[in-house]
Amino acid sequence: MSEPDRLAGVTELSSWIAGRDERTGDQPEAPEPGAPRSGTRGRSGVGSRGRGAERDDEGAPLEPIDEEAARSIALRALGRRGASRFELDRALAKRDVGPDVRAAVLDRLVEERYLDDEQLARDEAERLRERKQLGERGIAAALRQRGLDPAVLDEPDRDDELQRAIDAAADRRRRMGALDDETAERRLAGWLQRRGFSGGAVRIAIERSRPRGPRFR
Repeated sequence: MSEPDRLAGVTELSSWIAGRDERTGDQPEAPEPGAPRSGTRGRSGVGSRGRGAERDDEGAPLEPIDEEAARSIALRALGRRGASRFELDRALAKRDVGPDVRAAVLDRLVEERYLDDEQLARDEAERLRERKQLGERGIAAALRQRGLDPAVLDEPDRDDELQRAIDAAADRRRRMGALDDETAERRLAGWLQRRGFSGGAVRIAIERSRPRGPRFR
């Protein structure tokens, strides 16, 4: 083959290869079975099926939190606000403190009188009565949410609860001046019930909080 013919053949082959690449594009080779995919994390990190073991900055596993360290965490939480045993246990669990260590720390705090669920329940109930205008049912529900037992409270004073319901209804009704009586009382009844007042207290509170004399709009 002459040199011009050979060069022409090479040029034609190069043009054909270039045209094929433009039509199909360069495709990456398929990964071998078992090879990690690009952009995914290896098993040594946090996988997609849950959190792996926590590690320090150098990648070494962290030591489990011991009793003294867990106690310090609990005391800091108690310093910020009153907390129940249930709340402290949950806070320690979020810091990956083991159940045995949590139990030992909380038992020790009870013995040292840093942790007193009964006193906390009484204090919280009094706060909810005075500041939140809650009925006894609402107070019991709020205590249970914090892991506190409403049974430790003294027998409620029904006269006191009724007066709180009347005061709360009167205060709330003053904010409903633009509503007609039927709508205002329907909303007021629902509001009092959501605050944990009994049906009898709600009915009396609505009656006694009604405005006297003619109303002007």
